[in-house]
Amino acid sequence: MFRLQKQHIDIRLLLRLTLPIFLELVLQLLVGNVDKIMVGNDYSATAINQANTILDMLAVSLSVLSAASLILISQYKGAHNKEKEQQVYVLSFYFNLTVSLSIGVLLAVLARPVLSAIHVQPEIMDEAVIYLRITGSGLFLQAVMLSLSAYLRSNTYMKQCLFVAFLFNIINISGNALFLWGFGMQGAVAVAIPSVISRLMGALILFYEVRKYLRLNLSITQLFRCRRSELLKILKIGLPSCGESISYSFSQIVILAIINTFSTMEAVVKTYATMLAMCSYLFTSAISQAMQILLGRALGAKRHQEAEELVVWVTVVSCAASITISVAIALFANTIFGLLTDNADVIRLCRTVMLIDIALEIGRAINIVMVRALQTCGDVIFPTTLAIIFCWAVAVCGSWLLGSVLGLGIIGVWVAMSADELCRAGIFIVRFRRGNWKNLSLVDEKS
Repeated sequence: MFRLQKQHIDIRLLLRLTLPIFLELVLQLLVGNVDKIMVGNDYSATAINQANTILDMLAVSLSVLSAASLILISQYKGAHNKEKEQQVYVLSFYFNLTVSLSIGVLLAVLARPVLSAIHVQPEIMDEAVIYLRITGSGLFLQAVMLSLSAYLRSNTYMKQCLFVAFLFNIINISGNALFLWGFGMQGAVAVAIPSVISRLMGALILFYEVRKYLRLNLSITQLFRCRRSELLKILKIGLPSCGESISYSFSQIVILAIINTFSTMEAVVKTYATMLAMCSYLFTSAISQAMQILLGRALGAKRHQEAEELVVWVTVVSCAASITISVAIALFANTIFGLLTDNADVIRLCRTVMLIDIALEIGRAINIVMVRALQTCGDVIFPTTLAIIFCWAVAVCGSWLLGSVLGLGIIGVWVAMSADELCRAGIFIVRFRRGNWKNLSLVDEKS
């Protein structure tokens, strides 16, 4: 499949960048799931998960736009163009802020109709609506955090991002404990308010860090000094990638809606299985983000051999890590899920799902690395088009056919999603090996 070479790769630097990102993602995983765990019952946890499915789609879109700016910033660093690097960041910051504020207003108004559209069960609807409205109002704070973190990472200030993520978790968990056990509140609302408060504190601290270490001017006057051509470059990378992310997230919402027609128990299984499946690709997400920073610099400096070796090495390591973790989860599923619920039927079904998930994680590891690599190289349209076609034709249609029509339930859904990831992985490998990405360029030294 690949020739594994690493003579041009600074592996120590790659791993030094990866470790803080990985730890930050672990902390982000805790933020995303601690609310479900601390509410203390399956129904409230599922209500939070249903609302977060909507929020995740929107947050992923914002993170993609931040990632687009990181790609350009890294390449401008490789090309030694400080002015353009600053312009790109200022533009992406205000664009993300504007989009997220608009979305927050819409969520406040349309929370119930949106959740009704995905067939949220009546017994958890009210909790899901409250949680979505409260946390949705703080979406702009998440956008600010994503933008500020992306700029710090592009300048290799990983420890500062990690510190904020750690503090963010402490505030969130402490707030949950205060509202649940100190104030005696119950259900989703008790954990929604601390989530917004912790995001506010995280945004303020990150803003301080950016001003302290990078002395970046984010004033409105600075925005109007930026050239429109840099915004167009951000959108050229970001919009197709954002479209793919929205499509994927929306397909997950449709798949959730299909699962919701089965039973509440299978919706609960989806909640817990997704939580554990995320552990399998955390390392891949971390090392692929670190890869983008080094890959962008290599491409900006026209070092294509280094770029190719870097992508191949990261792909192989990511697959090995995902396989190891997913197999471990499957083997110890009874014990792990037993910590989350005492429902024997839920635990048994979760174990079956996680066995199937091993195949899914192999494909997902390859796809995460390949998509980020191709996007960093400037090959944006192909991965976007392929992902949209496959996630709907294979994952969604397959979930409906296997899960609903053939009656396999959530097992059929996981088989369909695994097929989607594996098929795309094979095509992406072929695309990268052809090497057409070497002829693409987002910036040059005179840009």
